[in-house]
Amino acid sequence: MLRNSKLLKGIVTASLAVTLLVPTAAFANENDVTEDRSKPAIEKRQNLKEKKQNFKERRQELKASREKYKDGDHARLLSVIEKYAQGDLDDWKDLFEEKKDLKEELNELRDELKELAGGRKEDKKEEGKSFREELKNKVEAGELTKEEAKEEFKNYIKDKKGGFKEKREDFKEKRQEKREEFKEKREEIKELRKSLTEAVKEDDADEVNDILNEIFEKLDNRTDLVKEKIEAVKQIIEEKQ
Repeated sequence: MLRNSKLLKGIVTASLAVTLLVPTAAFANENDVTEDRSKPAIEKRQNLKEKKQNFKERRQELKASREKYKDGDHARLLSVIEKYAQGDLDDWKDLFEEKKDLKEELNELRDELKELAGGRKEDKKEEGKSFREELKNKVEAGELTKEEAKEEFKNYIKDKKGGFKEKREDFKEKRQEKREEFKEKREEIKELRKSLTEAVKEDDADEVNDILNEIFEKLDNRTDLVKEKIEAVKQIIEEKQ
């Protein structure tokens, strides 16, 4: 009898131990599945981050390469001016210097605009949260029903998006017009540079000077366009402040 009692006790103990182990094993398997499922998402984010970084580095390399080419291009053009239009050399140098300064100013303003846009985005989020909280308080006070509050918030979002969409479309249209204008002027200068190369090969001083004058006028006009861009960005910054 005693022996049977001990045997029964041992069976119960063993059963209890198995019962306790089963959930643990189940949770362990569940954790493994969760980890397995999260790994692709983590890897995807990591890959995306690496791609963005590679793209950024590549863009910086291309930018440096373009700047290097421009410097060399300016040097070649200045050598032609020095030979065929010595009296205009200072004007050309001033023009190149002005272009460089304006470009730096434009880039700085664009960076400022990006930072300002990021701050405005956070402000809009806070504004949306405040309006939602205001509607919630009105519902709790019995001033609005839940459906009325939902409709008001829906209209609020619609108005915000509507105004933004109109401004964005207007901006995109104007930007495209400016791009087309820049592209057209760039192609004109490109053709003039080809003509200049031929005139230099033939050592035709009169033709070289005529082409140089045309190039100078067009580059000066492009400088005016950059100034317009700067004023436009300044205006946007003022409106957002």
